[in-house]
Amino acid sequence: MKEIKPFEWLIHVLVIVLGLLLLNYPAFDLTFGVFNSGDGSLLWPSVLGSAFNLILFYGIAFYLIPITLKRGTGIFIIRLIVLFALVSSLEVLIDSAFYRSSGNSIDSGIWSELVVMVLFTHVLVVIVSFAYRFSKDWFANERTKRKINEHQLRSELDVLKSQINPHFLFNALNNLYSMSLQTGDEKTAEGISVLSEMMRYVFDKTGEDKVTLQEEIQYISDYIYLQQLRFNKQVKVQFDHPETVSSFYIAPMLLIPFVENAFKYGVSNYAKTMIEIRIAFEEGQFVFEVKNQKAERTETIPSSGVGLNNVKKRLDLVYSEQHALQVIENDEKFRVRLVILNSL
Repeated sequence: MKEIKPFEWLIHVLVIVLGLLLLNYPAFDLTFGVFNSGDGSLLWPSVLGSAFNLILFYGIAFYLIPITLKRGTGIFIIRLIVLFALVSSLEVLIDSAFYRSSGNSIDSGIWSELVVMVLFTHVLVVIVSFAYRFSKDWFANERTKRKINEHQLRSELDVLKSQINPHFLFNALNNLYSMSLQTGDEKTAEGISVLSEMMRYVFDKTGEDKVTLQEEIQYISDYIYLQQLRFNKQVKVQFDHPETVSSFYIAPMLLIPFVENAFKYGVSNYAKTMIEIRIAFEEGQFVFEVKNQKAERTETIPSSGVGLNNVKKRLDLVYSEQHALQVIENDEKFRVRLVILNSL
């Protein structure tokens, strides 16, 4: 019974106790078979009957299904029939003894009534035990899958971070930054500084469950800055976002793959293009939108390695039923709209 946590035990005990109290409340005048709560004859049959019900319930839920069923359906069915017949027979015999103790005699009609009452109750117990066991296993499997997926995603991010030694990278970037300043190349120096901060964010923040929205916005802004340095006037980017948001936290690196995707497919070698990025709060919900024109390129734009499929998995894990992701695509444009519900 180690599978049942203390809180579950408490619920089980409360259900049993409340059930017995309700069954034996005289004012209800409940009749089960030949016993009645109004005259008190239902008290001991219901107490001992509950004990048999518990033997049947826990025997099925915690022995037959998780252990015997693994050995084969035939063995499981045989043992289920034996357990059901044994428990039902014992309860019928004990109920008949209670009935006789009141000075009553038992004829065929009384026997039939006792048997029908016990069988009906035990069939319900069997149904409930199956429902309980399978629902318990389903929730346990879902929790296990969730943990596996979370571990897999964490491992993927760890691999990305471990591909290059961060201390070596930061030292190299600082040296390049100093050299650029010495030669008067301030634009290159600024680009190196921005890249250094971006990499620091990746290495420091991806291990956290949530970061502030301002940190994620800053990372996106730095990414846009570096891409515009690269493409100069080839692409125009409109990035609308709140200036300050102190109360909203978001999973790190969740939004950047959508932005990377826009640059990957929305920058042309031959014509100027436009990328629109918007972060807002609408009716208390976080809204993130990216729109870009589709364009042909002759070179590939590097990305963080955190692809859209990875982002969808992270959304399912971190925000579960609390998000809505809409992707609209046609021959000319690509648009992504992410809404995180109950954000504020």
